[in-house]
Amino acid sequence: MNMKNFIVLLLLICIVTSVENAVAEGTGTTMFQVLQMPTNAYDAALANTSSAGENSVIANPAIVPFLSRTIILTHSMYIQDTSYSVCDVNIPIDEFSGINFSFCYFDMGSMTRTTRDSSGYKELGTFNANDKLFILSYGTEVFDSFLLGLSLKYIKQTIDDISYSGIAVSLSGLYFISDAIYLSLNMKDIGPKVKGYSLPSTINLGISGELTETLLGIFEIDNYYNDDFVELKFAIENYLYKDIFSIRAGYVLPTKQYQGTNNNFITNLTLGAGLKFMGFFVDYAWLPKEDLGNTHMFTIKVNF
Repeated sequence: MNMKNFIVLLLLICIVTSVENAVAEGTGTTMFQVLQMPTNAYDAALANTSSAGENSVIANPAIVPFLSRTIILTHSMYIQDTSYSVCDVNIPIDEFSGINFSFCYFDMGSMTRTTRDSSGYKELGTFNANDKLFILSYGTEVFDSFLLGLSLKYIKQTIDDISYSGIAVSLSGLYFISDAIYLSLNMKDIGPKVKGYSLPSTINLGISGELTETLLGIFEIDNYYNDDFVELKFAIENYLYKDIFSIRAGYVLPTKQYQGTNNNFITNLTLGAGLKFMGFFVDYAWLPKEDLGNTHMFTIKVNF
């Protein structure tokens, strides 16, 4: 069995598995939420969708064949000394396929270790916490206008001297209805439970298309079925000044209150911009989080 047939078979298996899990009762509690974080400023500015452009390659491995030899670096700062960094390298195999290596690191910073005895609470130094995510992806063109991608993931979460690890598989398909419109189906982070908790598995169904010569529109439905939660995502990108500069906006519409999500306009809004400069592609995203403060994410892409 060649690699293309293997991916098609695995895609069918994951479709059946995902549907079975989706109709089952959601647990509402999942492990490794780092899997749901945007991996670059491009996707983040477009409501964390996963089908709009080449930078979406980590979330959607079917995009791998579109990229040349590329390095993508992302960094974002959260509250206090919490930060998130991503390094991604894409290497073509031939004109129809390629492989992609990614490493994501979420540093939760230093926290105070506290204990309690008869005299009250005492501070006993500090400890660190972080998440590490290693991803190996393969993407190929199965036939004209249809591409498939497969990702294997290893996740490790460390809190002080305690750590947990797990594995996951993501599968995606990309179908071009025309040169300007394409559909994407993405089954992300399917894998065994860790310490009795499910992974934050997701089914993404999206459509992207050129509304005008300079305006791209994206609509996506994300079903976080282990979290018993669904989001509707809308995003646009407007290309300005000979495709050198673009502005982006997205909006996430959760279908119910869940784990900090709400229907507040500002917290569900995402904004960003992109710039091409001397062979570099620079992207920026602004993610408002109200009480948690604003998050600023930066991505640099370079071909080599």
